[in-house]
Amino acid sequence: MDSKNADHLLNYRIRVVQVALVISLVGLISIAVWMLGKPDVGDSAGRWVLVACFAGVVLLAVTPWKKALGVLAGDLLIVLWSAIVVLALTVLEVARVGTPSAVGYVMVVVFAGMALVPTLLLAVVGLAATAGYGYALYQQTGILDGPAAATLIAFVAAALVVVLLIEGVRGQLVTSRSELVELAERQQVLQVKERELASLYDVSATIGAGSNLAEVLPELIGRVVLALDAKTGLVLLYRPRDEGLEVMSPIWVAGHTVEAEGYSLALNEAGLAQRVFISGEPALDNGVDHGSADRLLTDLGAQRIAGVPIRVEQRRIGVLLVADKAEADFGEDDLITLESLASPAALVLNQMARYEEVRATGFKMAELARLKTDFVSVVSHELRTPLTSIIGSLRTLQRPELAPEDANAVELISSAAKQANRLRKLIEDLLVVSRLDAAALPVNPKSLAPHGFIAEVVRSIPSAPQRVKVAIDADVTRIDADPDHLARVLRNLVENALKHSGDGNVTVHASGVGGEVRLAVVDHGDGIPYARRDHVFERFTQLQPHETRSRGGTGLGLFIVRGLAEAMGGRVWFEPTVGGGATFIVGLPAVEVDRAAS
Repeated sequence: MDSKNADHLLNYRIRVVQVALVISLVGLISIAVWMLGKPDVGDSAGRWVLVACFAGVVLLAVTPWKKALGVLAGDLLIVLWSAIVVLALTVLEVARVGTPSAVGYVMVVVFAGMALVPTLLLAVVGLAATAGYGYALYQQTGILDGPAAATLIAFVAAALVVVLLIEGVRGQLVTSRSELVELAERQQVLQVKERELASLYDVSATIGAGSNLAEVLPELIGRVVLALDAKTGLVLLYRPRDEGLEVMSPIWVAGHTVEAEGYSLALNEAGLAQRVFISGEPALDNGVDHGSADRLLTDLGAQRIAGVPIRVEQRRIGVLLVADKAEADFGEDDLITLESLASPAALVLNQMARYEEVRATGFKMAELARLKTDFVSVVSHELRTPLTSIIGSLRTLQRPELAPEDANAVELISSAAKQANRLRKLIEDLLVVSRLDAAALPVNPKSLAPHGFIAEVVRSIPSAPQRVKVAIDADVTRIDADPDHLARVLRNLVENALKHSGDGNVTVHASGVGGEVRLAVVDHGDGIPYARRDHVFERFTQLQPHETRSRGGTGLGLFIVRGLAEAMGGRVWFEPTVGGGATFIVGLPAVEVDRAAS
């Protein structure tokens, strides 16, 4: 039983005894005074009985009831006390003229019941009260038949009713006591859980406050040490490559962090940390022997230590240790608390270790990407210079006055010029891609007249003027964009449309929609599966490699289109053309759009 509930029950019984003692003493004194006032009432034997009863009650008054009620002797004393009171009542009722009163005898049974004596002893008190009342009734009437017998039977019935009522109350009291005990046990469990949750909250808050292991680890260990009222705390993580446990720096000692770089323990060494990790079971030692082979505990100077494994999905990744609990030994409850704190710590330590590993890999990949971009940029610049000279020389050779007479030579020069221009475009594309990757692409927006600008771009593309139709809505009076970047965007889109539309025509349509100037390049070729709409803008994407080999192309055109559009503050997307084909739309912010009144 919970000690607090037991104290409440004992205090209740003591209060019943105290009240009964007062009533008993007052009652005996009243009887004595009454009999002394009437010398002719009663006999000397009765008076001596009253004196004995008074002495007995006085002795009961000085009895250490707090101790007595905790054992069977206290219940026996209450039965003896009840007998004394019954005897005194009997002396009074025999000496008094008239039918004996049953109230006093019934109150004796009530007192014994309220004092929570066992049922058997309560029955003894009931029999004593019945015997006392029956004797007094016999002395007054001389015979127990007729009305006297009926009176005695009524008393017995009343006494039984009282006993049954008291037993019912006792049952309710026992049930209530059991419920109180259960509630107290639940309260203790809830208090433990509340402390654990508070500790978990502190640990979680600490974990969420940091962005890397170096920030989180000291606070994490500090919270764990505080939760267990310990002095020292540390984490050891398993290193598969070394087959050992590495102490994570820093460790927590007496409210301060202490660096412990390079401290590790081999798994084949003797020690509590190694035992906890290998067995996967928590362990504690409240009498550390510093003469043992446990190097870690010797170096820490710990007197008491507790440790639990750190697990992630049933996989052990390390050990959590705390040492030197303040003014007490570590117990099983401490191990339970330590295990509950180790669970969230394990997840975060594991994730942060992975995050730092990935971040380190990310830094390496970013450095490699930068080196690759620099390499492409340098090589492209170095290739463009001699290529410019080659293209210039080929154009010179194509002049009529310098053209060779041999038709084959003329064709070879033309083919070389064509491939040189193709190579120049590839180098320019690579330069643009490297600058987009490095976010180093300059943007110089200007106000452009849409009719003249688009027409000029179309004229610069071979065979485009005959196959490309330009349509510009009346409300599009200007386009604010970098002319070089926008020209490259339109050229790439128109060349793609011409390449994939066979002999069909292509339309370039400019319109103003919702604060944007939209340039749509529409073809009626084979089209692109709509499911690939997000992939067509990825670099080196070849939706139909076999056609690419015959038509040419590197897969960088649409990637450059998206990069240039976004660099100018716009966007680009793909839509299927009604009736077949593909429509690519570039949306640019409209600084000023004239709208017709409608």
